[in-house]
Amino acid sequence: MLSQDREKEIKELLLSLNIDSNNLELFDVALTHPSYNFERNKEGMPDYERLEFLGDSVLRLCASNYLYNKFENYDEGNLTKIRSYIVSDEFLSKEAFRKSIDKYLNIGIHEEKDGGRQKESILACSFEAIIGAIYLSCNFDTAKKFIYKIYDDINDNFNELLTSYNSKEILQQYTQGLNKDLPEYEIINETGQAHDKTYEVIAKYHGKILGTGKGKTKKEAEKNAAYTAILKLNLIEAGKNE
Repeated sequence: MLSQDREKEIKELLLSLNIDSNNLELFDVALTHPSYNFERNKEGMPDYERLEFLGDSVLRLCASNYLYNKFENYDEGNLTKIRSYIVSDEFLSKEAFRKSIDKYLNIGIHEEKDGGRQKESILACSFEAIIGAIYLSCNFDTAKKFIYKIYDDINDNFNELLTSYNSKEILQQYTQGLNKDLPEYEIINETGQAHDKTYEVIAKYHGKILGTGKGKTKKEAEKNAAYTAILKLNLIEAGKNE
């Protein structure tokens, strides 16, 4: 059961997001970082990770459909390049902050002191979890409208995204140019407690290690591994990571 104060907070957030749902508990889960339950000895209680998994899939489908219909003259390469940014942690964290989602997060005291409310990975994960909650508590069309509204708001900036890049995308384009196979990412080490892990990942191709990277999320570690790889392959200049 949510407290009256918490119910009021979530209703306030949903109103600002223009989402009509009575399943406040689900959105509370979408706003709950694992550290919050860990510090309250409630491990096993739901946090945003499962909803993030679902929301990520909904987001990617909607982003692909939006771009496919909007840019009829763009080839797959350009569509992929734009999509890689508009589903990225960088983009999503900015949207989460712009919508004040950081104010409604449930996070642990130690994570709070460590600046958790401003961390790109936490904001992005929670934003994807909210999309998952919208999909479950409302329907796909509501989630699609919510996502499309975000993209409509950046309408004038889409072409600018073609001048930027994503490390994983560049590595993928490189390996596909060799024989159309994709690079693989493998977690080789995990350190820290369950609510505060650091992942170490290798990027490899046909069994050969191309680069390694660390991050607080698997996505961040993969991105950093890809960046190391494309640097070693001289595909970019140092200092141009996304």
